[in-house]
Amino acid sequence: MDIDLWSSIFDRGRIISYRRDQTMLLKGSLKGNVLRVVEGWALVTDPHPDGEPTFLEIRGRGQLLGETSALSGQPRNAEVTAVCRTVVQAIGYERFLTELGRSDALVGMLLHAQQLHMRANVRAGLRRFGVASGLSRLLLDLAHTAGTSHVAGIPQKVLAHVLGVTPRTLSGAVAELERRGALSVRWPVVHITDDAVLEQLARSNA
Repeated sequence: MDIDLWSSIFDRGRIISYRRDQTMLLKGSLKGNVLRVVEGWALVTDPHPDGEPTFLEIRGRGQLLGETSALSGQPRNAEVTAVCRTVVQAIGYERFLTELGRSDALVGMLLHAQQLHMRANVRAGLRRFGVASGLSRLLLDLAHTAGTSHVAGIPQKVLAHVLGVTPRTLSGAVAELERRGALSVRWPVVHITDDAVLEQLARSNA
């Protein structure tokens, strides 16, 4: 039902395809299009001129980008980059706001999505957990977004950045999860083979 409601708006929008590492939305730019991810993953960060950008979250299939600026009327407060080839549907912010004004159901969906974003990924404090536990939480979140047990297209270095560890440390955690039978990995594809193991680790501080 939710997918059908968003589709009624975005399916009439323009299709845009971004290549890996291409900027999708620029922090500080004026409100413009609102995007809905059809395929791929978008990395949302807060860039700093004198240092590493702060990771905020990863958004994927069915999720929106640029909606905060459209709602607030303020310049964009984050930068969005394509993690891999990423395809979106784009509509102008004025049309987005008009459609929201016509549907209480869409408003409710948007509020629910924003609550999920606030709890997602590092915003939920992944880095305070051990690497295996944090990785388990992250992969479960991404798989839920993807709607499949395959999390495809996110490079190892991006997941390492999300967790605040080196790629080598991440490799160790992945190897541990593979030994436990939770994952089968051939980068950039992670196949969750036992979500019960991931859920158990996600509740621990291992």
